[in-house]
Amino acid sequence: MSVNTLSAPWLIRLNWDELATLIVCVSLDIVEYIAPILMMPAAGDFVDFAGIIFCVYFFSWVGFISLLEILPGMDFMPVFTVTWLVWYIYKRRDARIRIEQELDQWK
Repeated sequence: MSVNTLSAPWLIRLNWDELATLIVCVSLDIVEYIAPILMMPAAGDFVDFAGIIFCVYFFSWVGFISLLEILPGMDFMPVFTVTWLVWYIYKRRDARIRIEQELDQWK
């Protein structure tokens, strides 16, 4: 098991940065669900824009998925957590492809 992973190899392996970003994304979604006052236009938009800036900064172009949070009626969906999930899947797929290409060079 690698030093920078948090779980066993047969489970989903999360690095510390992946876990930290997941916690932030889930927290942003929970704040919107738990605090009904944040559903008001001014305060709710502040949380939305803070989450969008966070996602775009940490997840690069995949973070633009979080722009769905601005659309009216999309507050029922955990957009920030879905953005993290898409980023995580893309990151793991990209790493696997890079490793396979490196291994092919050694053949």
